[in-house]
Amino acid sequence: MTCSPVQHARRFRRLGFTLVELLVVVAIIGVLVALLLPAVQSAREAARRNQCANNLKQIGLALHNFESQEKRFPWGSENTVIWGPAVHTYLLPMLEQGAIQSQMTLSYAEGSSADTTVTGQSLAYHELASTMRPKVFRCPSEIYFYTGMIYGYTNYHTNWGSWVALQNRWDGTFGANFVAYGSVPRVEATRIGMITDGTSNTLAFAEVANGVGGDPKMRDSRRDCYSASRPSPTSAAAVRSALLAINPTTAGTLSGWNWRGYPWREGSIWRNGFNTLLGPNQPCYRPGGEWWELVTPSSSYHPGGINACLCDGSVRFVPNNIDNDVWMAAGTINNGETVSLP
Repeated sequence: MTCSPVQHARRFRRLGFTLVELLVVVAIIGVLVALLLPAVQSAREAARRNQCANNLKQIGLALHNFESQEKRFPWGSENTVIWGPAVHTYLLPMLEQGAIQSQMTLSYAEGSSADTTVTGQSLAYHELASTMRPKVFRCPSEIYFYTGMIYGYTNYHTNWGSWVALQNRWDGTFGANFVAYGSVPRVEATRIGMITDGTSNTLAFAEVANGVGGDPKMRDSRRDCYSASRPSPTSAAAVRSALLAINPTTAGTLSGWNWRGYPWREGSIWRNGFNTLLGPNQPCYRPGGEWWELVTPSSSYHPGGINACLCDGSVRFVPNNIDNDVWMAAGTINNGETVSLP
């Protein structure tokens, strides 16, 4: 039985979609994508945060392996002439990165430029090893990678305590093996028994977001460092209040210096250290021009806080709104505080 032309046309129309129907389908798909995309992004960030915590866990274990061999932790800065070796350099063999350290000569310059006092193949190997970028030193949520720069970087910085100017000494897990400036004394390398506040209450490492090298085109207080007048160090609360009163959107920059995290081989508080005077993701300030007095908080691109590794090797996610006194106490090894991180 054959169809009439009218019946055929009706059947043809029923097999297709009208423009209105297509628009409705497209709109439904758009709504579904809008609903699912945040969930996908959240899942990805959760995975990155977990990987970051795993990196810190490995670094904490490496620190304990080093302590088992040497009966002490490394210094935060061992030699002011060569700016190192940094803690990260010493931990390389315990992080299955011994091939990198084996190419380095630990008496050569460890700072942000090559040693100019030596030449030859050993210097070439030292410099080549310093360009390596081990994944265990890098947070997966980091968005600045020092692209085009020679050396490797790290997002996992060493704990230098509360703030050196408060007591005219280093009171954290790491410090300088020399008189850094003024009358601040050399600090003894930390041993487990010296951490009388408790290894489960004291920070060893925490995240710090990378700088961008020079003056940033768009400011970000998690990442950038600014200049500030030096508050009188009468108390932590007074200094904290003075610094937090500064507007980071108008504060002076450090003449193009924005190098936190670079290179990992340099042992200095301004390249790979942090302190706890200010809480996580607060701005970094250099008060009065003294680099050793840099106030350099922990920071990250994880929503709501940062990952930190304690001296017992455990890893915590610390929220931005942690109590200031609790956070500062976690930075000191033997100040007698009885508080612990949440």
